Amino acid sequence: MTNSWHERFSTEQYVYGKKPNEFVVEVVQDLSRGKVLCIAEGEGRNAVYLASLGFDVTAWDYAQAGLDKTKQLADEKGVDVKTELRDLAEVDWEEEQWDAIVHIFGHFPENVMEQTLAGIKKALKPGGYYLSELYTKEQLHYGTGGPRNEELLCDPMTLLQQFDGYFVRHFHIGEVHRVEGQLHTGIAHVVQSVFQKRKEE
Repeated sequence: MTNSWHERFSTEQYVYGKKPNEFVVEVVQDLSRGKVLCIAEGEGRNAVYLASLGFDVTAWDYAQAGLDKTKQLADEKGVDVKTELRDLAEVDWEEEQWDAIVHIFGHFPENVMEQTLAGIKKALKPGGYYLSELYTKEQLHYGTGGPRNEELLCDPMTLLQQFDGYFVRHFHIGEVHRVEGQLHTGIAHVVQSVFQKRKEE
């Protein structure tokens, strides 16, 4: 499947680097080790890190080149990550499959984002976590990474509305400093969230 992401990742260099996202490093320490899904995972930096901590990790991406590099990085680090070629516009989400779903800088058209978030809610086990760091629409003024199309950038209210009723473990909007390979470098404007699906009483 050839697409712009496949072409972007078809280099020896890891365009977003090999180190995990700093927000992922911050928040996963407290999570119990279970089944984790990383969506729009790119070249695997977060998935491989999570696997190194003992999580059972599956990475989804739309670019085979990204998944190939995920496997390569996993081999390099001596861990196991399952990879699946998935187009989020066409995913049929299974119910209550995952203890956590990690979504780092995965930006999609509004309709795909909406169905992805709905799918995530369905696919989380009771007590499971949705963990994300996404560029807000303010990021257009920064030029330090992310889509140049405002429609693809995140409105934080969308997340709050979608996860209404979930326990909000963390929610932050503001500036962060990110150095992630060539394409995410400098001060950026993001929304970070950790929402926990409530267990039925």
